[in-house]
Amino acid sequence: MRNTKVFLLSTAIAVLAAGVPLAGPATAQPRPPPPPGLPAPPMLGDLHVRIVPQARPQRRREVRSERPGPRYVWIKGDWHHTGQEWSWSDGRWSEPPQRRARWIAPRYQKVRGGYRYVPGHWSHQRLIYN
Repeated sequence: MRNTKVFLLSTAIAVLAAGVPLAGPATAQPRPPPPPGLPAPPMLGDLHVRIVPQARPQRRREVRSERPGPRYVWIKGDWHHTGQEWSWSDGRWSEPPQRRARWIAPRYQKVRGGYRYVPGHWSHQRLIYN
């Protein structure tokens, strides 16, 4: 009788200790869609188009290094607006993240109230207009 109680107790402790794996995988519920008329929530990798008060600074001179491989694309250096200020990104060789993706250079357009800045991006990324 005593051996049965010890066995049951040790089995109960083992089951409780390993309860999460025995309960099965937890699945995240999908987010409900946003109400009509509201934009979708931002996702990782989204790029924000901004209207900024001041024009970008002058483009800097760059030296293009040797291409590291046949799939690499040269991305020219450019000015990126962080939301508070302009920040220079040096030119670089980059491998496209997807097979048919192509690099879209940043755009800077004078508009009423400032300058519209559209960040450089791969053609598969999503732009969010604020």
